[in-house]
Amino acid sequence: MVNMRAMPLALPYFEEAQQGLVRHFGLTQFRPGQAEVISTVLSGRNTVVVMPTGAGKSLCYQLPATLLPGLTLVVSPLIALMKDQVEQLTARGISATFINSSLSDLERAERMRRLRAGEYKLLYVAPERFRSASFVQTVLDVGVDLLAVDEAHCISQWGHDFRPEYAQLGQVRKKLRPPRTVALTATATPEVRADIVRVLLMKEPREFAMGFDRPNLFLGKQEVGGDTDRHEACARLAALGGSGIIYCSTRRAADGIFAELHGRGLKAVLYHAGMEDDARRRAQDTFMSTKDAVAVATNAFGMGIDKSDIRFVAHANIPRAVEAYYQEIGRAGRDGGDARAVLLFNHSDVYTQERLIQGSHPSETVLADVWGVLQSVEEFERGVHVLAGMVNASEFEVSAALRIFERAGKLERGGRGEGEHGLTLTEKAQAAHPHAADAQRLLKSLLETFPLGRQVTTELTILARRVGLSVDEARHALGLLEKSGVVNVRRPFSGRSIRALARLPFRELGMDLSHVREQERQNLQLLRRMTDYAYADREQRCRRRAVLHYFGQQDVEASCGNCDVCTPAKMPVLLSSGPTASRGRTSASAQPVLNYSELASTELRRWRKELSKDLGVAPFIIFNDATLLGLAATLPIDREAFLTVKGTGESRWERFGPKVVEICLMARAAGHEPQAAPLAAPRKPRVRRALGTN
Repeated sequence: MVNMRAMPLALPYFEEAQQGLVRHFGLTQFRPGQAEVISTVLSGRNTVVVMPTGAGKSLCYQLPATLLPGLTLVVSPLIALMKDQVEQLTARGISATFINSSLSDLERAERMRRLRAGEYKLLYVAPERFRSASFVQTVLDVGVDLLAVDEAHCISQWGHDFRPEYAQLGQVRKKLRPPRTVALTATATPEVRADIVRVLLMKEPREFAMGFDRPNLFLGKQEVGGDTDRHEACARLAALGGSGIIYCSTRRAADGIFAELHGRGLKAVLYHAGMEDDARRRAQDTFMSTKDAVAVATNAFGMGIDKSDIRFVAHANIPRAVEAYYQEIGRAGRDGGDARAVLLFNHSDVYTQERLIQGSHPSETVLADVWGVLQSVEEFERGVHVLAGMVNASEFEVSAALRIFERAGKLERGGRGEGEHGLTLTEKAQAAHPHAADAQRLLKSLLETFPLGRQVTTELTILARRVGLSVDEARHALGLLEKSGVVNVRRPFSGRSIRALARLPFRELGMDLSHVREQERQNLQLLRRMTDYAYADREQRCRRRAVLHYFGQQDVEASCGNCDVCTPAKMPVLLSSGPTASRGRTSASAQPVLNYSELASTELRRWRKELSKDLGVAPFIIFNDATLLGLAATLPIDREAFLTVKGTGESRWERFGPKVVEICLMARAAGHEPQAAPLAAPRKPRVRRALGTN
């Protein structure tokens, strides 16, 4: 790995790069590390770049793209980020475009024509685009001077955002044979960097890792007892002044904190994936343009956000990985001024994240049930939420199951009718006189465009543009016309149609789920490392030192002077008192278990300890202590009894059930009786339908 401080001043291609920086980007000097990386890329070396958010990674391939004679192909996982970067490049007079699923067939065909004509310097695509043989052939015919892989940590199963599509990029690179490749990411441990090199089939690339230390960023943790504490801490942090971001692990948590801040008169905006595109765009624009605005968001927020005066980033819930955490807090204090990163911590949040990880790696039972429903219809068009209800699983689990089937080539998702409204003008249309001006304008346009009595399809965005309204205004006007009987409306299917590509029972599909289980194990390991960071203060370990060691930087001072461990006086007071016991109190269904089998408890603990060593995870990741006592009290000998114990679940039953039953049978044989009353109300049994899953 290159030590940036030891780099010589004389760099090949530096003068050419400096001229390009001024001419194409209007800048006079490089940020730390950029000149060395750009020089290496222009020299034709394969390069791996680890550079924090906001340090200028994009320039490391955008500037070489303007100086190289041919095409620079950029692989990026985020459609919104592609669009933003292309707009910025185009505004600077640099010919760039993207090809992704947001385009219509005509738009895609036109961009492919211009690509073949050699009109683009940069082309952004998602990794899924390489599934198209015709696209790959076109790129081969055109030739690629530079392949840039952005968010390269997605390649590694040890990355916090692993994407299987990225794992194919090594073969893509082998086929395209670009003379140089640059892989870029904001956060990557040494093991992730090694994975990037291995998967991309790079030979002796030059590696740059720089800028992890952010000495202006105070790192702290505040223990909270529950939502009341969490809301108070967020409000006090926001009241200290300056813009900030509060990250939440769920939409529900974000909604609650936003309502609290809004109720206190603070300038808060809400942002999560459950909102309409227009609402998210307005929230982002408001945050960027408003002084002291606070964004309450899930991790969907932040990519492409470059607001220099963010004074704090708070995490209302523990993130899944140190990489994700450090990337998100890196959005604070980019102007070099003092900023805070505060983790609000309650150990119950670890269990929430654990459940989210398990939900994104669904059990074989969920997969079989989903497949069974898809076997019963030619095409499923009722939405993921309906499918989830039919198999008695969460939408989260079902979405993950669909992704697994899709990646295995067992199903396809279409877009039939997606985004299009079906409109039929009735006989009332010609004589109607709506009161609302927007409805009048829309009706006039419909009458000029569409015949009476015949259904036509169109997109709401097209209607809005035609009459000079916003999409929300057009939607409201259409609703008024529908209510008055002027037009019959068939609204678009909100999701995507799902079709199974094979007519076989699940057990005959030959699905290898070992990689799903392995990825689940690795994600739980990443969560354990994040939990270790949360507990750094209890072990009197400097937080900054812990983070920098995590990313492979060893020459770090023992005390940073800017974290709650080294300088606790700098930690702001965020609660009126300590975390309240009442707020953190467990519910009645989780009261301590007093009547349990000592034999079963001892054996279960011994087994859990051995298994945790084999799996390389903390014991609580397998079962926490309360669940273990619940099992020792209930002594389940079948699936139904096992699932009545709080903290179990389908995936745990499949992985650990047989061993738990074995221990419980032994305890019963020794004369131990199970607790008379179950610890929690029995769960609704999963309904298995005879839909080809027999």
